[in-house]
Amino acid sequence: MNRTFSCVLVLVLSGILFFSSAPATMAAEAGPFYVGVFGGWVMPKDLEPEDGDDIALKDSWALGAKVGYIIPQVRWLAVELDYAYLAKQDVDEPGADGDFKASNLMVNLIFRYPEGKIRPYIGGGLGWSWGSFKASSAAGSIDESDNALAWQLLAGVNFEITPQWSADLGYRYFSSKYTINSGGDDVDVTAKNHMILIGVNFHF
Repeated sequence: MNRTFSCVLVLVLSGILFFSSAPATMAAEAGPFYVGVFGGWVMPKDLEPEDGDDIALKDSWALGAKVGYIIPQVRWLAVELDYAYLAKQDVDEPGADGDFKASNLMVNLIFRYPEGKIRPYIGGGLGWSWGSFKASSAAGSIDESDNALAWQLLAGVNFEITPQWSADLGYRYFSSKYTINSGGDDVDVTAKNHMILIGVNFHF
């Protein structure tokens, strides 16, 4: 596992343990806003060029941050803006070398169970992705980048630690279609990723 990702996991888990053991006097009634950080494991599906064979990729990791607003009149609904960095996913094909990575800025609509300390949620998001492709083989090489519309689906559980702190365990499915130049021709390439993420949030 990447050393940076391991360090982030340790920091997140340490923060969760610290705030879960904090005295009740630290707690205050939280407002509708929250900010959070998250990270986790990325399991990419094969890259799907419009023409040609699919390209297998190795697992990778992701890190991100978000800011959200729980609508007070309907506490089961929240709006989020999140940024996620998908670290490079190495090409897993015989005789080929390269990688894919992306940065994503998404607006999410979250439907959440508003009561109790364990709150399941589902949601969806739409936004923009900046993707980078590198590949080399006997047939040639590619070093291209593009930005494109992206969408994602989310599901998970939020755990209240104190009124101001919570933790997330979630799943995310992300997809975007980029256009790159290959051999002088523009080729559409679809990237799809499954992610398992953990995070910590501060509510205010």
